[in-house]
Amino acid sequence: MLCDDYLLATATSRQLYQAVATLPVIDWHNHLSIEELRTDRHYPTLTDLWITPDPYKHRAMRICGVPERLITGDADNYEKFLAWSATLAQLTGNPLQPWSALELARVFGITRELTPDTAEGIWHEAQDIIAQPTFSLHSLLKRFNVIYAAPCIPAGDDPTALASIDWAKPSLRGDDATTPTADTLERYSRLTGIAMESFAAYAEAVRQRIEAFHRAGCRFADHAIDDGFCYIHDGREEESFQRLRTGEVLSSENRHRLFSAILRVMATEYAHRNWVLQLHIGALRDTSSRLRRLVGSAGGFAGIGRPCDIASIAALLDDLESRAGGLPQTILYALNPADSAPLAVLSGSFPGDGTPGKVQLGPAWWYCDHLYGLRDGFETIAAYGVLSVFVGMTTDSRCPLSFVRHEYFRRAFCGWLGEKVEAGVYPNDFTRLQQVAVAVCGGNAAKMVQEREGT
Repeated sequence: MLCDDYLLATATSRQLYQAVATLPVIDWHNHLSIEELRTDRHYPTLTDLWITPDPYKHRAMRICGVPERLITGDADNYEKFLAWSATLAQLTGNPLQPWSALELARVFGITRELTPDTAEGIWHEAQDIIAQPTFSLHSLLKRFNVIYAAPCIPAGDDPTALASIDWAKPSLRGDDATTPTADTLERYSRLTGIAMESFAAYAEAVRQRIEAFHRAGCRFADHAIDDGFCYIHDGREEESFQRLRTGEVLSSENRHRLFSAILRVMATEYAHRNWVLQLHIGALRDTSSRLRRLVGSAGGFAGIGRPCDIASIAALLDDLESRAGGLPQTILYALNPADSAPLAVLSGSFPGDGTPGKVQLGPAWWYCDHLYGLRDGFETIAAYGVLSVFVGMTTDSRCPLSFVRHEYFRRAFCGWLGEKVEAGVYPNDFTRLQQVAVAVCGGNAAKMVQEREGT
């Protein structure tokens, strides 16, 4: 499956890929373990490295009927690996199949298909490499040519945990701040010394947390805009905050009002500091209560929500641009494919004076991150926006081996672009095509990071 020309069906595609294959990797949004990065973890087994941190694999195993004991339970790591190998053999057409093949090939030099028949030999080959003293998380990311990684850290956590790693910077995850609980108020009060007696006091505490992240080198933030989001700006956030503060269970209206107000505060602070705001739009978080109890909120069981209220997204961006004090550069991620075209069009309503792609549709996200989803994203951005300013790929993943997806993205993009050219849809100007490919496959992301260094 993984020949040199994988996903590169035309001569133009192959030429374009040669121009981008060795570009450095800029990964501005991921969920790598902060502790594993800080300590440069050495992994005991292939399961610890490849299966345990990957909810995508867990989800596929559950769908195939694998007992939970062999996924997140008390089975030993070799048993879990065998369960994964049996699952992978059933995943024809699923992106986990090419991703897994790329991961085994690029990290371990293993080009055989992983099946129950080959599992034992592949396990031992991989274990021999993992056991080498030089094999660690940092060495693995260097092998992928990663020169910038921004793993998420919640706003209430320590942003200096990565201070000793010059190529890793924190990315502020704002969900604990925008959906505060009584515990959040207590934690922020302890961190800042501010008594949480009013919305203004809470907003100041949030500003202090943002400043702490800024001093630690953070230049990216992400917020979830989940299923059912409704933007409210009616000046009554103090009322909603006091209801929260006194322990009242907030109504949907009060939750949306408070969320909207806090997000306005935070996004304005990002704009003042020249950060990039990422809005992940459309997840349905609450599906299986059983799995939530079993494996926690990030266990791989969320769903795709309804199409978003595009008017609410527009009102938020408009408020930031015209009333709240500044609209930061913003990347919009659509989980529901029905949102991609509306968000791509909306991005053109908020251009930046001198800032290419100030608001733009981001790369295919989560369940859309597969070959069809990537190609659909390219088509949407090209049709409704400007392809040449697209910031390209980020992993948004917890698994260290997922960085191979930058290669997958580059192959998919060059394959798609080359096919368009050879079909006569796009002009056959190779110099210009190469410029676009280099920009989308790393150049625009590098520029986005470089423009924020030293600010």
